[in-house]
Amino acid sequence: MDSMKCAKKTKQKDFCCKYCDKEFPSHSVLVVHLRTHTGEKPFKCEVCEKGFHSRALLKSHKIIHTEEKPFRCPVCKMTFRKIQGLKRHEKVHTGEKPYKCDLCDKHFKRKQNIYQHMFIHYRDKELKAHYTEHKNMKSFKCGECDKAYLQEAGLKNHQRTHTGDMPYECIICEKYFTSNSHFKEHLRTHTGEKPFQCNICDKSFSTNRSLKSHQRTHNGQNSQKPYQCEICQKSFGTSTTLKYHQRTHTGEKPYQCNICDKSFAAKRTLRDHHSVHTGEKLYQCKICMKRFRFIGNIKQHEKTHN
Repeated sequence: MDSMKCAKKTKQKDFCCKYCDKEFPSHSVLVVHLRTHTGEKPFKCEVCEKGFHSRALLKSHKIIHTEEKPFRCPVCKMTFRKIQGLKRHEKVHTGEKPYKCDLCDKHFKRKQNIYQHMFIHYRDKELKAHYTEHKNMKSFKCGECDKAYLQEAGLKNHQRTHTGDMPYECIICEKYFTSNSHFKEHLRTHTGEKPFQCNICDKSFSTNRSLKSHQRTHNGQNSQKPYQCEICQKSFGTSTTLKYHQRTHTGEKPYQCNICDKSFAAKRTLRDHHSVHTGEKLYQCKICMKRFRFIGNIKQHEKTHN
C-alpha cells in the first residue's frame, strides 16, 4: 500500500494520509489508518470470522469470546476487559478530580459534571445563559456531515454510520451495533432485564427513555407533548420524534440504502426497507413467535391476540 510524505515535514509526524491529510509518526501507523478508508480488514477472528483493521483491534475483540478480563486494578483487584475501563475505575482510588469550578473551587472527575454543578450558582440570569451556552456547546464535529456532539465518544459512534463499522455483536442473535449503549439496550430484549424503575409505582423499564415517558402519566402529562416544532407548532412526546418530523420540512434524508441508494428520514425506516432486499423479518410476535417484515404489520397482528 502506497504511503505519502507530507509536504511540510516535522520531526515526529511526517507520514500523511492521501485521503484525509492526517499525519502519523511512522509508516506502520499510517498503513493501519489507511485501512479505515479502503475498508481492508486483513486480521480475521478464528471464532466468528469478523475482520479488523489492525492486530490490536482483533486482540481486543477476542476477549468477547473468552470473557477474559486481563486488566486488573492494583488496589482492589477488580478486573476489566479494556484498559479504558480500568483507567476510569482507578480514579475511584486516586480521587483525581482535574476539573475545577471557577466560582467555588469545587473539583470534579469529569468535565461535563462542572456544567451540571454550575446551575447551583445560577442567581444571575446572564451567568446562567453563559454557562448554558457552554453546556450545550457541541465541539466535536463530523467531517462527513454537519452533525456535532458534546463528547468525542458520541462523535465516534456517529462516524460509524458513515463507515459502516458495527463493532458490537450480539452473540445470541448475531446482530451488530454501532455503539455500546445500543448494544446493551438490545441485550435486554434477550435477558428481560428492566433496570429503570419508577419511584412512584415501582413499574420497571428496559430503557431510561421509556421510564421518562411513563413518568409523565404520574405528573398529569399523559397527553402532554413537550417538544414543539418551530415551523408548524405541532407537538411531540419525545425529542427523537420531533427530530424525525422536522425532516418533513427540511427534506433531509440522511439514511441511505447501500443496495439501491434510496434515502430515508429515519434509521428505522431504512432498516425496514433493507429487509425488502434481504427478505429478513425483523419483528417477532412475543405471543405466537410469528415474524413480520414491517412494524405496522406486527402491530396489526398483535390486535388479533387481544
